[in-house]
Amino acid sequence: MQVKIVKFFTDWYHAYKEKHIAKMKEQGKCPVCRGHGFSTITSPYTGNTIDCHLCNGTGLYAEWEKNK
Repeated sequence: MQVKIVKFFTDWYHAYKEKHIAKMKEQGKCPVCRGHGFSTITSPYTGNTIDCHLCNGTGLYAEWEKNK
């Protein structure tokens, strides 16, 4: 029973992820930062935003695809 539940959630997550990537590709946006070019983090040791490491801060899908 537990294996079926884990498989269900794993399959659901992968389908969700693929749908998100397809949507971002259609819009030309980086799937990680959603086209913003940066990510917001909460930490007492760093600033609030950092450049997206997969699109190099451009926010573009093409740059993300090249670096993934």
